[in-house]
Amino acid sequence: MNIKTASEKTGLTKKAIKYYENEGLIKPSKKLENNYREYSEDDIVKLNLIGALRALDITIIGIKDVVAGKKSLPETLTDAVKKIDENMNYLERSKLIIESLIEKNLTDYRASGEQIRKLRETLELSKDDKKEFISNTLLRIFPGNFGQVFVNIYEPFLRVTIDNDEKKKIWLKLVEFLDSVDEVEENDYLIKQINNSDTNKLDELKKMLDTQNKDVLNYDENTKNNIVNLQVEFAKSLKESEELKQRVSKGFENLKQSMKIIGPIQKDFEEYLCILNEDFKKYKENATKICSDVNEAVKDKLGFTANELIKTLNEEN
Repeated sequence: MNIKTASEKTGLTKKAIKYYENEGLIKPSKKLENNYREYSEDDIVKLNLIGALRALDITIIGIKDVVAGKKSLPETLTDAVKKIDENMNYLERSKLIIESLIEKNLTDYRASGEQIRKLRETLELSKDDKKEFISNTLLRIFPGNFGQVFVNIYEPFLRVTIDNDEKKKIWLKLVEFLDSVDEVEENDYLIKQINNSDTNKLDELKKMLDTQNKDVLNYDENTKNNIVNLQVEFAKSLKESEELKQRVSKGFENLKQSMKIIGPIQKDFEEYLCILNEDFKKYKENATKICSDVNEAVKDKLGFTANELIKTLNEEN
C-alpha cells in the first residue's frame, strides 16, 4: 500500500510517517520502477504502536528500543511512569513554592531569587540533610552552647520525612519561619552563663535529655511509677532542705529567663515539628499525659503536687 493509504489506516500524517522512517522505526520496501514506498501490514502495526506510544509521550529512543527488541513494552512503560512521577514531583514542588510566595505577597522581585532558591533546595534535602539544616539554623538563632542545648532538646526529632503535600507545605513554612527569626542578643546574662559552661556539664545534660526522651516516648506504667517515686522523694526533700529550696528557686528563675529567649520561636517551631515528625507528636502527647498522671499520683500520696509545693515556696520567698 502507498503512503496515502498508510496515513488513512494509522491516522498519522504523511510527514510523521516519513519522520518515523528516517528514524529507522519502519523500513518500507521501494518499487524498482518508480522508487515509491510500499507499506506492509507489519509497517501499519508498527506505525499504530508508534503513534499510540508517542501520544503517551514515550520518547523516540524508548520506542526504538521496543521495536528493536532491546526492551520489552512493559519495561519501556515502567520507565515512562518513573519519568512522569519525577515530572509530577518537580511540578508539585514548583506549585508549592509559587503558592508560598503568593501568600507572602512579595513586591520586591530583587529579594525573591535567593528565597526561591533556598525553598527549592530545602525541599530536595535528605532526612539527614534536613536535620543538619534545622540544627545549623537553630545554632544561628541561638549561638554557642545556649543554641547547642536547644538543639539537644529536639535532636532526636530533627530527621523529618516529607511524604505528603501537607508536610511539604509545613516544611516550607518552617524554613521561612526559621529564616525570619533574628539571632538573639549574646549579651543576655543567662546566655553568657550557659555559653561559659563546662563542656562536661553539657555532655551530661545531653545524656539526661536522651534518657528523658526515651522514657517519654516509651511511656508505660513502670515509667509512670518511677517518675512518681522520684517526685515524691523530691517533694519530701524540698520541704526539709533549705539549700535545695534555694537551688530550685534559682533554677526556676533561670527557666523563666530562658523561656523569654526561646519562647518567641518555641511554640511555632513545635507545631511545625509535630506535623513533620510523628515521634515528636507522640512525645508531646505523652509528655502532657505524664504531667497529668504523675501530678494526680503524687497528690494521692502527699496531698499536694511537687509543682504546688514549689509555687508555695516561691511565694514564701
